[in-house]
Amino acid sequence: MAKFDIINAAGNAYQTSWAARRYLLRLAIVPVALKLLCFTLATMYATGGDGHEGNYILFMLIMVPALLAEGWMLSHYVRFIVLGQTWPFRPTGDIEADRAMLSTRARGILSGAIMYVLINMAIGLLSDFAMRVMGPYVSMDGTVNPENIPPAIPMLSIVLMIGMFMGFRLLWVYIPFALNMEIKPYLHALRGVSGALALIGTWLLCFVPFVLVMKFVGPVFAAIPGGAGVFLVTLLSIILDTCKGIVTTAGITFGLREVFTRPEGKLDRRV
Repeated sequence: MAKFDIINAAGNAYQTSWAARRYLLRLAIVPVALKLLCFTLATMYATGGDGHEGNYILFMLIMVPALLAEGWMLSHYVRFIVLGQTWPFRPTGDIEADRAMLSTRARGILSGAIMYVLINMAIGLLSDFAMRVMGPYVSMDGTVNPENIPPAIPMLSIVLMIGMFMGFRLLWVYIPFALNMEIKPYLHALRGVSGALALIGTWLLCFVPFVLVMKFVGPVFAAIPGGAGVFLVTLLSIILDTCKGIVTTAGITFGLREVFTRPEGKLDRRV
């Protein structure tokens, strides 16, 4: 069971992301634009107008191009952190070597992007299932009588919480895929409680600051009258979500790099 220094991983994530901000800006332009477009279309055609009702499967399908673009961006960033590779590819002049390198990189980027889409769709569908099943029995104002809650609901909640904790490592499998790694060593290294705690700790350190920014800055934009306020809040949410994805991916990648570059670790760089 592997564990790593979560403070060091999160610190490296912020420092590297800031240092590489110009490179990341080039990578992020298309994913952010696509996410804004897809989210707008999904809100119009797949929800009840408030983002919480309607055909959730259709919503996720409309978001697939944006997720694929974001997965492409994050896969490139993973390879930048671990292998020092940047986009676009710069040929060396050796045709055979360049062709082999391009093939390997393309395979990793495509694998990572596809896995990122599948992971996010699974998260979305699981969240939708949980809300549909448990939503009627959850009330913030305490109006739901506990006696009316079926016994299966608390049991389902416990099972979901345990499953999310132990399965947290599955949320990051796009990282080893982006590096052309075999998935078995990754799952083996991060098995058990210590691996899950290390991942969750790093994720929280990289995730919470962006939530706080949205919490304090979002209401300022929301106070702007008319459609401009709604658009600015949506744009801010998408930009912060993209930044959050970049930093959290970097944090987990730095943690995994620490684990797999130890003497007993085996980081399979097929490049």
